[in-house]
Amino acid sequence: MLNKCEGFNSVWLLPYETRQFPFAEVLEKTVFKVPSLAKLHVYWSRKKQSKGLPPDLDYPDNLRLRAAMQKLPDGSEFYELYHGFVRDVIAPLFGNRISYSAHPKMRVHLAGTGSVSAWHRDADITRRPDQINVWLPFTDTFAGNTLWLESDYGLRDFHPVNVSYGNALVFDGGALEHGTVENDTDSTRVSLDFRFAIKGSK
Repeated sequence: MLNKCEGFNSVWLLPYETRQFPFAEVLEKTVFKVPSLAKLHVYWSRKKQSKGLPPDLDYPDNLRLRAAMQKLPDGSEFYELYHGFVRDVIAPLFGNRISYSAHPKMRVHLAGTGSVSAWHRDADITRRPDQINVWLPFTDTFAGNTLWLESDYGLRDFHPVNVSYGNALVFDGGALEHGTVENDTDSTRVSLDFRFAIKGSK
């Protein structure tokens, strides 16, 4: 069931069962090989140091880790979970009549690194105002490690949206401006996002 996100217009939280869709556990096991995605910055810093590199983290580190997720093959366990999530959780809310991105955007925002997304409205880029955004974090997100949204169209009064693992954020990213700030928390955020359209809605 979609729950209105308090303080925001056209933004909803959708809880799901992580035992059925264990995204974090699969990524920890198959991609990053770490016990905790939220502490990915610690393990990555140590790995850099073991290779004789400075342990400091920056924007390129986010991109390298994101690329590791993007390389997952279509038949991977992770993609089976993703397509199952869309089929069983998202699609029924819209009469099972949606088209969606087969390959979502993967994201990593390491603790201690700057913004990974400037303020933007997706429709300015995609020219698809009919699409709805789903943002799916695999760690608890808050403050500097989460997505920031304006509370209503055109206000640009950006606020963080707290989303715990086991919830999806569904919002009008085509028209609501959103982005990120410096992750000044001690928790890394790993997430994906995708867009879908309701068939016949154009």
